[in-house]
Amino acid sequence: MLTTVDAWPMKYNIGIPSANDLTTTPAAIREHIARWRRVSVGEVVWRDVKYRASSEPISMPSHWILARPSDWVRATSDRQLAADFDLLAYLIGHADVEFHDALIQNLMLLQGRSREELLAAVELAARLKPGEAQGRPLRLLSGHSVDTKFFERNRKLLVCLLDARFDGEVREQGLNGFLDATPDGEHWLLLVPLQKNLLPFKTQQVRSLELSALKEGVIRASRILVVENRQCWHLLPELDDTIAILGSGLDLDWLTAQWLDGKDIAYWGDIDTWGLTMLARARQHRPQLTALLTDQKIFELYAEGSAVVESVAAGEQPPNALNDDERTLYQWLLTRERGRLEQEYLPVDLVHEMLKRWITMPC
Repeated sequence: MLTTVDAWPMKYNIGIPSANDLTTTPAAIREHIARWRRVSVGEVVWRDVKYRASSEPISMPSHWILARPSDWVRATSDRQLAADFDLLAYLIGHADVEFHDALIQNLMLLQGRSREELLAAVELAARLKPGEAQGRPLRLLSGHSVDTKFFERNRKLLVCLLDARFDGEVREQGLNGFLDATPDGEHWLLLVPLQKNLLPFKTQQVRSLELSALKEGVIRASRILVVENRQCWHLLPELDDTIAILGSGLDLDWLTAQWLDGKDIAYWGDIDTWGLTMLARARQHRPQLTALLTDQKIFELYAEGSAVVESVAAGEQPPNALNDDERTLYQWLLTRERGRLEQEYLPVDLVHEMLKRWITMPC
């Protein structure tokens, strides 16, 4: 209601007492009329009503009109609601229009917080850009006049505000990934053995820092498939001697771990500028990895009905670690209205074919 301009003014039907009400409960009708005459919030619309029991028409309240949200808040006589509305009015008065709906819809994140801190979060969300951290921890971002714990205290609010500004991209990538910040150690990856009995579990969640610290020999598979998104688990076929690690996003520093030395590694991500950026980062750590299902031909074959708008590109120039074809694809995607083909929308038969072809390639 507060986010819809067309909702105002609000018009409430009061209801006209019946002729029977007038004759059986006249005192209640008089009290009804008196109470509505005392209403000082909004506009009470009156209507002359003729009754057989009365020689003259009686003026009855028929509608109550609240012209603006502040009228509605006053009408509730709720102190908490009034305080929340006052806080929202203050923040909206200082925030860009693109943040207004996000502030209203996430009122619970604002309650019990100082105006100064909330305003600082709004102002920070207006300044931050993709890749802002340049590989540093979030708490060490300089030049934004916030303390080292600010991101920790305001992470959820910042994600909501930045999502409003960048059309959901921050929730998709995660705050650390979107800002290119060093992971905080709580990023969980999904390990899925694609051969039965290869590991003592069917799936396992592991923090990226723990994966980095694994000792050689703990994971005996000779092939590692790195998958950008966790949602693609259902697309993976059984593959001999292969473990899939899903959900890395931009958190790919674990690929430098020594236990990965000598293993055959493949990377599969979305066909968009972010997916190519993640591929480039993975290749920086593992130059010999195999890129799968990432080319213009696949995009063109399956874009109809599946490609969507990439509202925020990863950058205007392709990363250096991409090869010539990948750089060309990156630049081509920048020119398209719908330049994102998410990996989970590729046909399962195609995914199975390409993954099985990978494990038969000579090392």
